[in-house]
Amino acid sequence: MKNMKIKILAVSASVIMFASCLKEATMNTDPSQATNVIELNNSGDNIAPSGIAGYYEDLGVLAAGDTAKFNINVHYTGPGTAPADIVVTLATDATSLATYNTANGTSFEVPPATVASFPKSVTIKKGTSQTTVIAVVKLSTDFDFNKAYALPIKITTVSSGLISGNYAASVYSFGVRNKYDGVYKLSGYHTRVPYNFPYSNITMEMRTVGATAVGFYWPDAGSFGHPIGVGVGSVSWYGSAIAPVVVFDPATNVVTNVFNQGGATPIDIYKGAGSGQGRQAADKTMYIYWRYNANDARGFLDTLKYVGSR
Repeated sequence: MKNMKIKILAVSASVIMFASCLKEATMNTDPSQATNVIELNNSGDNIAPSGIAGYYEDLGVLAAGDTAKFNINVHYTGPGTAPADIVVTLATDATSLATYNTANGTSFEVPPATVASFPKSVTIKKGTSQTTVIAVVKLSTDFDFNKAYALPIKITTVSSGLISGNYAASVYSFGVRNKYDGVYKLSGYHTRVPYNFPYSNITMEMRTVGATAVGFYWPDAGSFGHPIGVGVGSVSWYGSAIAPVVVFDPATNVVTNVFNQGGATPIDIYKGAGSGQGRQAADKTMYIYWRYNANDARGFLDTLKYVGSR
């Protein structure tokens, strides 16, 4: 999801490319080839403030079992083109990821092999300067939406030439969104007096937090949570301790559960009039009725009209 600032994938798989022209080497197998450096070379924006290069890809909307792809470019930086086929070995490098996390204050984890994979051996062909290989991300049963994933890929060996000193490793983070994710206009009201003032036309993001689950995220507050009406035409921040997550049946789009990801206060489906109508309609409008403390006098009756993707 783009706000995951994984989000791997973020998820619409566009090409990730790296840019560098570094000639520094860490291997000195042949001094006569001192400029024949092999590196990861992509033209996307480096999101890492310092140290190992980092790149983020929003992989778009995926359903269970779906896959998305991004490109990894391996580059020969010597004069002209490669004088012969150059075999390059790639590997997942957890040490590089730990270094990246420390330098940038992130907490990325290496995804399971069932979630992300890439070729371990690639060849830069004679007469060319670059080869492109495909990394594949799959929304498998092992995909954990509570984790921030990133692939730390490193060049470990080359059949000729030298390995770049600074661009031998790069971190590819990504985010995935489900079909309920997006920007909506929220309208509704709370059933508790004196906070039962209607609210309307509030920009709300429904952010992916599970394969078929989305959480209310209020951009004005910069947090997961839900606004509350406090007067005619006036709303206030209800607090991040009340942060409902909505779970859908992907086959019927009916709401099967609502729970609180923000704290200990229990949240569930509203049982009063209109219950059972929480669903995503054909026009992507959501009708979500929920309550807290198992009390219909603490209910929220929400309508969310789809605006577009995040």
